[in-house]
Amino acid sequence: MVTGQRTVDSVQMMVTEEGIVKACVLIRVRPGQHYLVAEEIASFEGVKSAFAVVGNADVVASIEVPNMRALAALGTKIGNLAGVVISETLVTAEA
Repeated sequence: MVTGQRTVDSVQMMVTEEGIVKACVLIRVRPGQHYLVAEEIASFEGVKSAFAVVGNADVVASIEVPNMRALAALGTKIGNLAGVVISETLVTAEA
């Protein structure tokens, strides 16, 4: 449930009733690295789950963090992992 909007660093976002930013991160990795990358990402604070998939992405992570700054920091941490080629963060638009 959305309770309001907040502006952080000129990015308008929806804030859930709990004040949590939810997102899904799609990650492409180097060949043979999907299980290792998923396991490492799953251990990060704010990651609810991370798992290997078949499709355009190799790993998907479900994220819940307190704010956009924390999401950006976590996205950077994921992107800097050995084996990660590219990632895309999809912020939840709750209605």
